[in-house]
Amino acid sequence: MFGLLSKGSLLSLAGIDFGSQTIKAVTLSGRLGKVHLESVAEIPMPKGTLVDYQLQDIERVSQSLKSLKRLIQGDCQQVATAVTGSNVITKVIQVDANINENELENQVHLEAEQLIPFPLDEVSLDFEILGLTADESRQEVLLSAARTESVNGRVSALTEAGMNTMVVDVGAHALGRAVLACLPELQTWDKPVGIVDIGASAMTFAALLRGEVVYSRLQNFGGDQYSQALASFYSMSLEEAELAKVQGSLPADHEVDVLLPHLSTQVLQVRRNVQLFCSSSGNKELSKLVLTGGGSLLPGLVGQLGSELNCEVLHPDPFALFGKPRGEGGLIHGAKYMAAFGLALRSFTPCQI
Repeated sequence: MFGLLSKGSLLSLAGIDFGSQTIKAVTLSGRLGKVHLESVAEIPMPKGTLVDYQLQDIERVSQSLKSLKRLIQGDCQQVATAVTGSNVITKVIQVDANINENELENQVHLEAEQLIPFPLDEVSLDFEILGLTADESRQEVLLSAARTESVNGRVSALTEAGMNTMVVDVGAHALGRAVLACLPELQTWDKPVGIVDIGASAMTFAALLRGEVVYSRLQNFGGDQYSQALASFYSMSLEEAELAKVQGSLPADHEVDVLLPHLSTQVLQVRRNVQLFCSSSGNKELSKLVLTGGGSLLPGLVGQLGSELNCEVLHPDPFALFGKPRGEGGLIHGAKYMAAFGLALRSFTPCQI
């Protein structure tokens, strides 16, 4: 987004997702409607380089990106990435359906001045027409804005690594695109659907309605809290707890002592986000909930959320739906690659060259 898109040619884009612990990449082959996961890759994010969702040490990050680039199969010269965090604002506004392009741009800037709590000259701004309202006299427009320094940091790191950034998207919208690719029936679903993406240090809650992301919220709660609970309970270092999680070498009683309390806390956090969305939107409940992210792989989470929230919980696996990448037979579930997958899907959207 942010002015990097216009009608043009289709480009093969690698999706690059900057996380607090790792940087993930996805490349695709095929065509829209018949997509295959060509390659996935992941490499640690240098410690201390992502602070408040902004990159702090471009040189160190670019070195990691160069290593990531060597792991990617297929073309990764052109990339799509995303910005997240409190400096990213999205809102659906309504404007008159009959105004021309210049009037629409002026209206969007007027709305942006009211919505954005920092000067517009520090902001990268873009908008997209979603369609007409029910009475067809007005149209809905998605307004997206982010601090320009957040955008420039990612673009600079990718440029130094030899990658050309063609698209800078919003993280919640990349997730929504990935979910719709996995669950295309949601394109026309006329009841709100929640998306909960659980990362290492943050949880993104978004709401889909008829295939559009109409709400998003970021919260500082993720898989790190589980690792910290393990480390505290068993007197381990955080690194030892992370390693034990990965290797499956945790004590036999960890499920009762640490996992179940963490799941209860996770459910409370999700319930709170659902309540905030419903109170702000006027909806009474969600019809479905979709789980994504590496933190969604905790055993028992899907079932507990379904019973506690009394709604259908879906946990799509892009590997099962679009094929495991070559040479990645050991990967079990692709939930942690959903944001990067959603970014790579921009390969099928016309982009400015």
